[in-house]
This record gives sequence, structure tokens and C-alpha cells, in this order.
Amino acid sequence: MTITQIKYFLAILEYNSFSAAADEMYISQSSLSKQIKALENEIGISLFIRSNNKVWLSAGGKLFLDYAKDFNSSYESMKKRFAALEEDAPSGYVSLGTLPLMADYQITDKLINFQKTSNIQVNITEADQTYILRKLRARKIDLAFLRLNYLSPDIYDFYPVCKDNFVFVCSVNQSHMLPDTKTPISVEMLSRFHFISMNKESDLPKICKDYFAEMQIHPHIKLTAGRHLYLLGMVSNDLGVTLLPEHMVNTSMFPNLVTVPLEESFSTGIGIVRLRNENFSWETDALYSYFCE
Repeated sequence: MTITQIKYFLAILEYNSFSAAADEMYISQSSLSKQIKALENEIGISLFIRSNNKVWLSAGGKLFLDYAKDFNSSYESMKKRFAALEEDAPSGYVSLGTLPLMADYQITDKLINFQKTSNIQVNITEADQTYILRKLRARKIDLAFLRLNYLSPDIYDFYPVCKDNFVFVCSVNQSHMLPDTKTPISVEMLSRFHFISMNKESDLPKICKDYFAEMQIHPHIKLTAGRHLYLLGMVSNDLGVTLLPEHMVNTSMFPNLVTVPLEESFSTGIGIVRLRNENFSWETDALYSYFCE
């Protein structure tokens, strides 16, 4: 049994597919299948049930899963500790996932200060909420900065870092449709505009959708965008309006934008997140505790 076989086993489980796992691990599907077969022969059980391009764990596979996770965790911990013995090496490592918002919420400066004072290296992966949550559940990352609106406390531990109210965002040209830009915009006024939304990989559309439902509004979603800076560019060019957390609206980069508070306000929370009831390295505990202070 090798650590490579263990990692292949966990990759198949994460991606629910031999072919997807092979792509992720940069090997051919036939090579991956041979490694899994060798592992099954060594321990004397079939790990997976396969049917019609679908794959799931056998009873033996479910039993093996706990051992595989422990084996992989111990291996990664050992690598970190040996790496720390090298001269001038960081004392440890933490893998951190984050939405592309650290600068918007002044998280970057605090993170840099942590690394300077602790000599712990933080390896950062930036992506959307769906991707980061998948990596967190697969234990490919240790901690994450995420939106807290829909996270279950039964699955995750999290600590709020900041709260941000949503605002109405439009171009200077579109603001002429408003009575003024200082008075909070009414629900009735919102229904008159064509909206641009973030795509479904972000939690922002769901937060806005729930708000619209509560306000009994049926907005016309004209366009979607994968990144909020692209969305702001679209709004700045009069392609529609949007609702965004206020700190995400960069009026220095897009001076043609106008923000207006909402008469019926709603907000989102950003926080540091980890899996609940897990054993973490001391480096991971140190970073989590640092942002909880």
C-alpha cells in the first residue's frame, strides 16, 4: 500500500468518477484503475461499486475510508514537520481558501501580519464559494474565508470577521431614474430596473433571490457575471443595475458608478471557516484563533 494509492482512492471519492479523478491527478484512467486494483488485491476487498459510469463506495470501501483519511492526514503532517527542519524554512504551513474579497475587507493586511509574527506560511487558493467549500470538505484546504449566510453550524465552525450591507449599484446615467441618490431606494423602485447578477457559483445570487422573494419582487435578470469586477464594469457601461455588498463596490476603479442604500436593508457576513469536529494542526489552530480574537 502506498500513499499514492491512498490519494487516488480519495480523489475518486471526491470527484465521484475514475476519469475525473485521473484528470485531477494527471494520470491516465487505466493507470489509476490499475493502482486501485492493486490496492484492493492487497487488502482483500473491493472498494468501489461501478455501474453505468457511476461509482460509489462498497461496504468495505466505507470502512477503509476512515483509515485512508487518517493515513493521508498523518502523511501530510509528517511532510510539514520535516519541511520545517530545513534552515530558514517556515515553522509550518496552512492551506487557506478564499473568495476574491480579501482586499475589499482588509483581510490581506491582517494575514500578512500573522505570517510575519508566526513564521507560518499561508498558501492561498482564491475561487468561488462552491469550489472552496468542495475543497474544504475534501480536506484539500484547512481554512477558508467565506460568506456565512447559508453555512450549517452542524458541519462547520466559523467566526464572523465582518458584516456588509447590500446597496443598489447603477451608473451615473441610470441614476437619473432615481428621485435622488441619498434617499434609500424603495422596493417599488427596484422593480423598475433590469438587473445583472453574479453567476450561481457565488452565494450572492441566492442571497439576493431570497431578499427579492421576501420583498415580493420579481426582478428581470438581464445578464450574469462570473466575477464582481466584471459585473461592475457591465453596470458602469449601462448594461443594467445590481445589488452588491457595499465594500465590493470599487468606485475608484469605476468612477461612473453610484451606490444607493436600500429602504429595506439586508446584509451578508464574511468569516473564517473550518470543518467541525476535526483534528487540526497547531498552525491551523493558530491562524483560526488569530482571526477570532
